[in-house]
Amino acid sequence: MAFAILDPSDLIEGEMFREDAFLERAAAFDWSQYNDQQVLVRGCSTIVPPWIYMLITARLTGRAKSVRYGNEHDNVVVFRRAKTVSSDSK
Repeated sequence: MAFAILDPSDLIEGEMFREDAFLERAAAFDWSQYNDQQVLVRGCSTIVPPWIYMLITARLTGRAKSVRYGNEHDNVVVFRRAKTVSSDSK
């Protein structure tokens, strides 16, 4: 299964986490690149506050098919878009 990878460090400027800078970058970030993608959010490369993952998930909900935390081989689904029933199958 192929994932679109998102690492929270992509939204951090420099090596130190600064909340204001992060929020500015998150607001300007092109979230549409994850439309209809299965997104894997990595989390081991940078130490960030836990609310960062909630913000990322909130931004991806409604866009991505699914959002997972972890790595390609070991991950946890935190959001999955509900499957819709097509009118042809009724």
